[in-house]
Amino acid sequence: MSLKRVRAAFLILMLMSGVMLLTSGETPRGWWRWQNPRPQGNPLYAMAFYDERRGIAVGRDGAILRTEDGGRKWISARSPVITPLYGLAVNDRHGWAVGARGTIVYSNDRGESWQIQKSGTRKHLFAVWFIDDRTGWAAGIEGLILKTVDGGATWTELNSRTRKHLNSVAFSDAEHGAAVGIGGTLLVTGDGGTKWRLIEQIYQQTEVAEATDRVIAGRNMVDVFALPSGKFWAIGSNGIILHSPDHGVTWRLQPSNSTSQLLVASFINDDLGWVAGADGTILQTTDGGDTWSAQISNTAQSLSALWFIDKNFGWAAGEGGVIYATDDGGEEWAAQTEGVKEPLNAVHFIDSSTGWAAGGNGTILKTADGGKNWVRQKSDSVVNFRALHFTSPERGWIAGERGTVIQTSDGGETWRTVRLESDLNLYGISFNGTAHGWIVGEAGLILRTTDGGQTWAPQSSGTRLWLESVTFIDDLNGWAAGEAGTILHTTDGGTVWRPQESGTRKWLYGISFADALNGWAAGEDGIVLRTKNGGEDWVVQISGVSSSLLGVKAVSKNRACAVGLNGIIIRTRDSGKLWVRDLSGTTTPLRGVSFRDEDGWVVGRDGIILRYAGVGAGEVRTIFNR
Repeated sequence: MSLKRVRAAFLILMLMSGVMLLTSGETPRGWWRWQNPRPQGNPLYAMAFYDERRGIAVGRDGAILRTEDGGRKWISARSPVITPLYGLAVNDRHGWAVGARGTIVYSNDRGESWQIQKSGTRKHLFAVWFIDDRTGWAAGIEGLILKTVDGGATWTELNSRTRKHLNSVAFSDAEHGAAVGIGGTLLVTGDGGTKWRLIEQIYQQTEVAEATDRVIAGRNMVDVFALPSGKFWAIGSNGIILHSPDHGVTWRLQPSNSTSQLLVASFINDDLGWVAGADGTILQTTDGGDTWSAQISNTAQSLSALWFIDKNFGWAAGEGGVIYATDDGGEEWAAQTEGVKEPLNAVHFIDSSTGWAAGGNGTILKTADGGKNWVRQKSDSVVNFRALHFTSPERGWIAGERGTVIQTSDGGETWRTVRLESDLNLYGISFNGTAHGWIVGEAGLILRTTDGGQTWAPQSSGTRLWLESVTFIDDLNGWAAGEAGTILHTTDGGTVWRPQESGTRKWLYGISFADALNGWAAGEDGIVLRTKNGGEDWVVQISGVSSSLLGVKAVSKNRACAVGLNGIIIRTRDSGKLWVRDLSGTTTPLRGVSFRDEDGWVVGRDGIILRYAGVGAGEVRTIFNR
């Protein structure tokens, strides 16, 4: 047996047995899988299809999705980058995606695998266009235009004669192309990009010439699309649509009857085309753009990606990772993604299977299979829920803004509103057993119940500062944290709350204890505090991040996890001596975290739910069967 086969067999054996291979001194990073929305929730910026079955979509945080069945199922491809990917082009089996900091990635197997190409620049690239498998162009900030004639193996910078950011580039053939950008920038070339000319005159349909600065100046031009026939369309803010019938030599303004920001265009021939944009806008033309009619997209989210392969089949994608498809030319659009989009602020699991998440607009979700499926529960509320706690599969409580508290005794099948005397916003909740519970909120509010949440009585916190989080380990010992580094501690169930010296004035958004001695607090600017003596002393730990941490969970006296802005998830297994940033796969803010031994979940804005999937990097990872 060859050495390569022996090594491959060894790696497979290690993966099957759950053993992680690490080089000496390497620190394992955890990674997380999407559970909501599905297949993922990062915004999608571009998409393209090879045929009616096989397509690709790319977006923020290096997201790459592909489908082999027309979008009925989208799966994540392994991306070699975590930077945003803004532009996408496909030709034959080939695909190119471009993005931030000069990123170019390439696939020669219809998107199954990707590798990095060297662009020779660190400037952001927003668009890419190929006319065959060899010749292509990319455009980006500060007037940057790159060209390749060898499929992207090498890229050469062209002189665009502008320093304005370019949002899109398109070519009808090897010679004729156009690029558009901010401030009404519209460039054309007739020699493959060697020389570029700024269009300074746009014509109205009345044939009356108007200067460019009266027609498109001040409007951002966002996308340009070209057909081999030499027809071009350029679109942008305030519903502007420009058309050139002659390889970009002359341009006319077409009436869109829309004031929406138009972000993307797709044409299948000289007459039939679509544009899409902000607030779910989709427009269609059947006469080359002389007239446009609105279509119902069934979404209010921005659509920044659009692709039609014929008069019937098309796809649109955009904000929140939404993907819509049509098989009748846009008369009806159906979602190809699933899941809630409301922001989620809190998550709580009572075991490895059963958990709840809660958030904006009265949203409550429940899972009974570890998060593989989440079911919406009816709350009869539209407030922003901020905290939740369950003590059994049946009994749970949720607290939120405007003094809202609801409780269930049947696992969330029904929820009952608890009337409070206060209408202050509530941010944290903790129960110990089924009888004793505490809620904290703005203006130093602390409420306590001793009858399972039937009634709540105020306790004196001794402060008017906002309290964001509360945790109890038994009926007597608890802590609360919040504004200006506030940490409060009680040893008598809250009859008396005493301040503890945190050593900081930064806002603390979360606090959690594993036992009477060991706890963490986390908050503003990535601060992490650790105590090993119940809070008598709090020590600052090096979190390795500067973004605010919005939630923390003490899993044991040595293990903890914190989440926050920019998709940050950090974990420690050595009592905080070293915090490791996990691969969350998103930069969307994360607010809540729950752990049950090795089972972890986090939630955040745009309905994000992630589940801890294992540790490791590259091709060798410990993978849990989830």
